[in-house]
Amino acid sequence: MITLTFRPVRTESPVFARAAFFRICSDGTLRGPDNSVAATYENRSWVFGQRRFRSFECDGPVYLRTRTGAGSLARSGPYTFLREAEGALYTQDTCLGIYLPGREPDGSSVYWREIALLPAGLG
Repeated sequence: MITLTFRPVRTESPVFARAAFFRICSDGTLRGPDNSVAATYENRSWVFGQRRFRSFECDGPVYLRTRTGAGSLARSGPYTFLREAEGALYTQDTCLGIYLPGREPDGSSVYWREIALLPAGLG
């Protein structure tokens, strides 16, 4: 199971989401195993229910299955910690890749069309 901790924009309590896996899709949605929308990315924040969140995090081990802008698939991990913020995915302070359309990756980051966050059994 993957547990995401959504960090609020304001000084509210964090919200937790738990599922077998999650996907960040090219349409700016975060989806669970049944393809239902758990959250949407709008105006530099995640909308989960009626609240806005600046980022989310998850503790590992977590594996990634990514689809690049060119369409190729890649797997990576395990990661002990992942953080999503402003259209990019980080482990500690290192940017692993960018997924937000319109945000250009720097020389050390890649652009992903889709990201699956997978637990150890599915990685």
